[in-house]
Amino acid sequence: MTREESQLTEIVARIIDIRRAQVRINPAWIATEALKEIDPANRSVPLVSLGCHLQLRQIARAQCRKRYAPSDADDEQEPEFTEFKELQERYPAARSQEEENPEYILRDHMTADDVAYNVTRLRSEARAKLAHADALEAWGRSRGVA
Repeated sequence: MTREESQLTEIVARIIDIRRAQVRINPAWIATEALKEIDPANRSVPLVSLGCHLQLRQIARAQCRKRYAPSDADDEQEPEFTEFKELQERYPAARSQEEENPEYILRDHMTADDVAYNVTRLRSEARAKLAHADALEAWGRSRGVA
């Protein structure tokens, strides 16, 4: 990652940190705020601004996924005394499922629709991963390596 890419990632991460108490976080909103910080006088030509906004949105999406998806590293942390420690802090909101940039909503503010949407989404992802694992295992057996 170049120094400039790191700077953009730091700006986006800082904005997400500042907004962490908000019920909803949207990568497009984060990108807009970051763009205003980078070009406060809006001096860039429209195509340059658009390109920058698109890249900032990608960075914001990646940061949201990184922050709000559980990882193996979470298992190494001090055990939390709750039966729901494996849950994320935020999940995509159901009403944003059709949008290019989903809003990430705090778990405690999720509606029944949000929960149902995410349960369906997670189960679908799990089925796809199991099918992939089964296919790879079968391929390995056919090659004598599994």
